[in-house]
Parts: sequence; C-alpha cells; structure tokens
Amino acid sequence: MSETRLVGVHLGTSSVRIAVYDPDGTLLSAGEAPIEEQTTIAWERALRSATPDLPPSGTCSIASTSGTVLLVDEYGEPVFPPQMYYESAPEQAEQLRESGNGSDLTNWDVVSSSTGPLAKVLRLRRDHPRRFEDVEWILSPTTWLLYRLRYGRSRRWQTVETDWTNAMKFGADITVSMPEWDETLFEACGLSASLFPAIRPPGSYIGPAESEVATRIGFGGCNLYQGMTDGSASVLANGCLEPGDFSVTFGATSVIKYVLDEITPHEALYYHRHPLDGYILGASFDSGSVLRWYFDHVLDVAPEHGFELAKSTTPGDEYEVFLQGHRSPLYNPAVGTSLLGVECDAALSTEEVRGRIVRGLMTGIVLAEWTYIYRIQEHFETTIDRVQLVNDGAPSLRDDYSWWNELRSQIWNRSISEMQPRMTAGLLIPAALITSEYADSSEAIDCLLRRRSEIEPDREQNESYDERRDEYLDRWHQVAELYDRE
Repeated sequence: MSETRLVGVHLGTSSVRIAVYDPDGTLLSAGEAPIEEQTTIAWERALRSATPDLPPSGTCSIASTSGTVLLVDEYGEPVFPPQMYYESAPEQAEQLRESGNGSDLTNWDVVSSSTGPLAKVLRLRRDHPRRFEDVEWILSPTTWLLYRLRYGRSRRWQTVETDWTNAMKFGADITVSMPEWDETLFEACGLSASLFPAIRPPGSYIGPAESEVATRIGFGGCNLYQGMTDGSASVLANGCLEPGDFSVTFGATSVIKYVLDEITPHEALYYHRHPLDGYILGASFDSGSVLRWYFDHVLDVAPEHGFELAKSTTPGDEYEVFLQGHRSPLYNPAVGTSLLGVECDAALSTEEVRGRIVRGLMTGIVLAEWTYIYRIQEHFETTIDRVQLVNDGAPSLRDDYSWWNELRSQIWNRSISEMQPRMTAGLLIPAALITSEYADSSEAIDCLLRRRSEIEPDREQNESYDERRDEYLDRWHQVAELYDRE
C-alpha cells in the first residue's frame, strides 16, 4: 500500500501556496503563484498555476485569510465579487453595534467591526436587494475553495459545512463545546440562518475532490478535510498546542498568539477557538510593513542594507520608536507611530542617522511585541518562559533574521524556538490526527514541523534591557497622554 500524502493549500491575499508532504514531514513538492486580482476566477487560475504534481490520492486541507466573505449561488458561483477582509462598511457596522444583538458574544467587537463579514453582507443587501435574492451560501474563502474542489460548478451545493475558526468572525459563539451560530443576531439583521453552513471542527471529513475543477487542476482523488484561518494555521505551524504556549509570527504584521483553556476578556485582546482544543488569545499590529515603508519612502535603502546599518549601530544610540497598532501596546487608536530623541547632530553621517532610525524601529517593534508577554503574564497571573517564533515576510531578506531574533531574545529575556515557516504543514495537523496518521498531536508536530534554531538570551546583557523595558512602558503612557490632549 502506498504511503499517505498530505497536501496543504494556503489561499493568501497575494498568492496561493501548495505543498505536499510525506508522513515524516519531508517536503515532496511545492508550488506558488501570484493572485493577480481578487476574483474567484483569479483564485482558481493561481491555484492551477501553483499546483505541483499531486499524488493519485492524499489528505488535503486549506487555510485562508479570515474576514473575507463570499456570497454565492446554489452552484457556488459568486453573486458578488469577494468582499475582502480590508474592505469596510462603517454604516452597517454602526447599525450592528446600536442594535446590541450579539453583544454577548465573546468577540462582539470583531463581529460588529466595519471590516467584519456581516457589515459587508448587510451593505450588499442594501445596495443590491434583487441580486441578493440569488445568494444561497455566505462563506469564507477556505470553505468556498474546499467545496469548489468537492462539487465544482456542475452540482448543486446542498450540504456545506465550515470550520469553527473561520466561523468566529461571522457571528459564531465559540464558548460552547461545539461552536454554534448566534441565530438571534441573524434574526436582528434579517438574515436567514440557512445562508450560513453548519459549523464543524477543523479537520472534519468533507468528501473526495471529484469536481471537474479538481480533476482539471490535479486534485482529483484527494480527500478533503475542513481547514482553518491562516492565523490558526500559523499557531499550529509554531507548535503551539498546549495552554501556556506563546508565539510570535513576524511578517507584514506581528501576530501574537497564546494558548489557554478558558477565556478571560481584555479590551486589547481577542479570542479564537483553537483548531484542536481550548482557545487562542490573539493580537496583531503592523510592524514589518511599517519597517518596509521607512526603508522605501523615508530612508531610501534596501532592507538588507538597512539591517546592516542597524547591526553596526551601538546599542543605546538608536532613537526611541513607539509603534502603535490597532490595539497595542495601548488600546488607543488615536496614537500614531512616534520617533523621539532625534537630535540634529551634524557630526553624524547620513548612514549613522539611518542606522539609528532603523535600529530604533527594529527595537521598537520588539518592545511592542514584548508588551504582550508583559500583559499576558499580568492578566493571567502566569509566566511565559519560551517563545515560539516564525519570520515569514516583509521585509523579505536574503538572510535568516538571526541577528534580529537574537535581539528579541535579549530584550524579551526569553528562550526562543525559531520555527521554519511551514503554515501548509501546520494546517494539516487536525486532518492528519482525525485520519489517525499520527498517534497524538506531539507526534504530528515532531514529524510535520521543523525547528530552525534555539536562541538563548545572554544573561550578562539582560540588566540593561530590564531598564529599557520599564522606560518603554512609562514613556508609552506619556506619548498616549500627549495624543489625547485637545
């Protein structure tokens, strides 16, 4: 009997990535293709271009960006273009919040946000009432693509289910043992609950990929299993399964995740259901994209050169940078990115000034990430001794970020497990467990994931950063007070 093949698909916002693994986690083949525009046709085209040679049978699952919504007819054809996660419907979001229906949901602020799926659905219904009558299903991209491979265009999509990680932003109650829709919320919105698929655990079996689309692209013969959001996939790719596991995934944003067994609300944090068991505390803020913006538009340097300038800058000479995200380090969206301590020192060369700015930006990002270690330890009365870390994106570099990660270890005063960015492997863990490919989650992690390095802080340098962390928190409050002045 031939060995099982595991096929992971990541439908991102800029590209589609596909990887095929054997049970030992060996990467057998992979492909990637850009998404030229945000349409389902372009998504299918990218999927076809990215698909490597696939085995005649295999276990397949999919992850995609949360918050994007598709409204499709009974054959899965889009009634409207995909409503992307970054698009906004502020008027409908305000109506949701004023109604108060659903306010008991743990993540009500996420569900009722202007970029949430429901607000965008309500806007489409208001602007196009007749077209809206053709809508049969309201889906995440993960669910849509799985059932495109399952049913295709030739069969009516009669039985459709979705995973509980994608369901959260659509209005699911994630606090019960099996997450379920808040139907009172749908009633208040005038939406039929039948438009939303039944909710199932990630990794649940869907069926074979037997559509004409699957056959043409090369997925014919694969067995399809419920997927998840790419944020949840990154948690698994970081090896975070047990309560107390903490991870940072750095790319265009810094994504913070912490695994816990019960929810304790905090205004600066939001919660997901863990793909396997328990909950994930989440937070994120723009970081890599801000750094890249400074490289491109302010400093006019390539990222690699910017990193070299930062490395050559003496610690302590960098300018202080306070990088404000949507919810972090303080829950105050009025606060912007601030650079302090910049002196017009004519003795400094242009390269030295650039180095101080870059090192300040990089240090500021690490300190902003550290505030979550501080906040979580304080809020949950716990201790975080180790951080699981993945570097996965902007700004792209030819090296492996090793120097920056060593700086993280020093500032955080924590051990770091640097993981390879294997999101396409992480998203397969629930399906591989349900099919008994592995005896337990520990075996799945040992086989599918890869550690790039282990980084330990230099104990001799920790005292200087202890003082810096305290100063950073104190100064942040002063910066916030400055922005709040009328």
